[in-house]
Amino acid sequence: MLVTNLEDMEKIVDSQKDLSWDGWSVVKYKSNPGAQFNKSGAYRNGKWYSKSIFPLTEKGWSVPNSLGIRDV
Repeated sequence: MLVTNLEDMEKIVDSQKDLSWDGWSVVKYKSNPGAQFNKSGAYRNGKWYSKSIFPLTEKGWSVPNSLGIRDV
């Protein structure tokens, strides 16, 4: 799914606690105890997570449909 509007992307990030901003990129965190040994690992709120980064491109943010985005 391509999100081309900042306002829409802000709504998506605000509505899902596993998403956050890193500059203009959107980061999705997935709980993973073994992530401390992984290049994509991140320690957050006392737990290890694998993170996926969705950078802003010239066209917008390309995010997977599996995020469960509705009504945007």
